[in-house]
Amino acid sequence: MDSQPQPSPRPPDVGTTTDPLDDEDLSDEQLEARATFFHNLYRPEDNPGRFNVVVTGNFTVLGSNDHHLSGRFFGLGADIGQSWNTMGYALSLRANVGNLNLREDHKVQAVALIGGGPSVNLGRLALLQRGYLDLRVGYDFYYAPARALTDDVVAESITPHGPRLQLNMGLMVRPGRVGRFFHGVGATVGYQALVGAFSGDLPFTSMLSFGLSYWMG
Repeated sequence: MDSQPQPSPRPPDVGTTTDPLDDEDLSDEQLEARATFFHNLYRPEDNPGRFNVVVTGNFTVLGSNDHHLSGRFFGLGADIGQSWNTMGYALSLRANVGNLNLREDHKVQAVALIGGGPSVNLGRLALLQRGYLDLRVGYDFYYAPARALTDDVVAESITPHGPRLQLNMGLMVRPGRVGRFFHGVGATVGYQALVGAFSGDLPFTSMLSFGLSYWMG
């Protein structure tokens, strides 16, 4: 007896918020239908602007080419802004605590790095079916309070600034909205160059960070 042919899947409606194709072995037609489903879900034709927040927890290592400047920070970051289908913007806020040796004799340390600045990102283009890959570029301005470890030196706080490149990646909580927003959790890696300071003396400094990320938008 001949087996009955399987009907071709119908692409889901735009308003659907659950993925109807959960089988591991999918035909080309099913793969195309699933791609259409996620495209319509994440990037609708009316391209609405939606509230977007990314929160990160970071461990950051700092260093400079002259070898005497080094340090490490633990911190939190938040990007608060708006996203569209293919772009977004945000105000980035950063708060880091730890220590940064500002002198070769290690007698002066910056104990925090607090600030933020504007950034742009991929918007909902970062949402890739069951995951997200979110590239962000920004420029941050910081205040770094300093302390002297001995009485024979004077600690001068610094106000460094520089460009930042950040990549957030992870998995969506589920392939659809939870409430009004999409949610994802994963990892973050980033690089920032402190190219100068409005006050205080700071050489060119590199910051390499990694940690956890949460995406909502």
